[in-house]
Amino acid sequence: MAEIVPFRGIRFAASRGRELGQLLAPPYDLISQEQRDELLRRSPHNLVHLTLGEDRSGDGPETNRYTRAAASWRAWLAEGVLRSDPAPALYPLEQTFWSPDGRQLVRRGFLAAIRLHEFSEGIIVPHEKTLLGPKADRLAVLRTVRANLSPIFGLYRDEAQATAGALDRACADEPVAETDSEDGVHQRLWRVTDGARIAALQALVEGQRIFIADGHHRYETALLYRSQLDAATPGLPADGGHRYILGFLCPMSDPGLVIYPTHRLLFGLKDFSLASLLARLEPYFRIEPIAESLLKAAGRAWAVARLGEHAGKASAFLMVSAEDRLARVLVLRDDADLSGARLPENPTLRALDVTVLHSLVLQHLLGLSPEAQEKQENVTYVRDAGEAVNRVLSGEHPVGFLLNPTPMWQVEAVGDAGETMPQKSTLFAPRLQSGLVMRAIDPAGPP
Repeated sequence: MAEIVPFRGIRFAASRGRELGQLLAPPYDLISQEQRDELLRRSPHNLVHLTLGEDRSGDGPETNRYTRAAASWRAWLAEGVLRSDPAPALYPLEQTFWSPDGRQLVRRGFLAAIRLHEFSEGIIVPHEKTLLGPKADRLAVLRTVRANLSPIFGLYRDEAQATAGALDRACADEPVAETDSEDGVHQRLWRVTDGARIAALQALVEGQRIFIADGHHRYETALLYRSQLDAATPGLPADGGHRYILGFLCPMSDPGLVIYPTHRLLFGLKDFSLASLLARLEPYFRIEPIAESLLKAAGRAWAVARLGEHAGKASAFLMVSAEDRLARVLVLRDDADLSGARLPENPTLRALDVTVLHSLVLQHLLGLSPEAQEKQENVTYVRDAGEAVNRVLSGEHPVGFLLNPTPMWQVEAVGDAGETMPQKSTLFAPRLQSGLVMRAIDPAGPP
């Protein structure tokens, strides 16, 4: 089953407080262009220079943001901005944060090098479909920098509740890095080199499968990179560094494991009419208008709360329209005739709100093919509910759909069934920061 091993982490020489926090970056897929530009200005050594650098006039095959990222990686190592730890280690990570309902939560896990497996082997399990564009971009970064700059996020079962004790023992010493990231999360990182403590952490996932919570694009990119290197250089060692990926591992039962939804905004719809869409929705959904004004924060909060009342009870989502600036909760009718909609046969996958939205509404009623959805020809994804509502009210998008979070048991059940949800179905929060610890890839060397 899953194999995890220690690795020689590469970390910023700055290891505490604001000095380190200024160098970290959110995951590449959460960074807007405005935020990226601000991070680029914040420090010449902010990790966004490597993960999501800017394009420049005159760029071409020989000089571009990917080659600049590789050059910066080498320079930072040579200058001591980045340092390689002296021995292989596992890296426990604790994240303390505030949930939207005002609770302070703590999520704990550890970082390791995870051996790559094809999804067909059933050892590393995906739960979401991926998009073409991000994979091409991540492959270019991986080829040039030859390092894992951002960890994937993996989940494992811990029915014996053994993780907490193993982490307590592993984190007995002072952390090697501690800071607040810009999302307000307090980050503490430890380095474990003791053989017994490493073995205790490895035992947590021994004989288990790892479910990918976040990082599907990076994982699939790593599989492709491994295949390309093996084809170009036959005879690379069985334990070569390109056969592993950097991952953060967390038990599914961790009390700080939180899942948020990702919302859908539509654009470029030919001859779109709100009245026509409502008429097409009527046979399938109970349509519950929200009287409160979306122009007020209280109205937006009330609309989201109304959607939340249906969580776990029925397939439902919140539709926001630019035409009348109203929100409507759409609840799937028990007697709806779904024979014409191409819903999947798997009952767990079929019951997901996000599946109903993509298959019934986007594909069946609006005519957006799965290929068009994957290419994001008419749909874009937004994490923040307030931003989603504001972008519709501004007229940037004619209509948007807000969703409830997908519960952990459904994520697990979909993975167990060998199925995948539509892309961007889940958001595990807080997201892992890039730059706390990284991993160089040497195909001829150890993991």
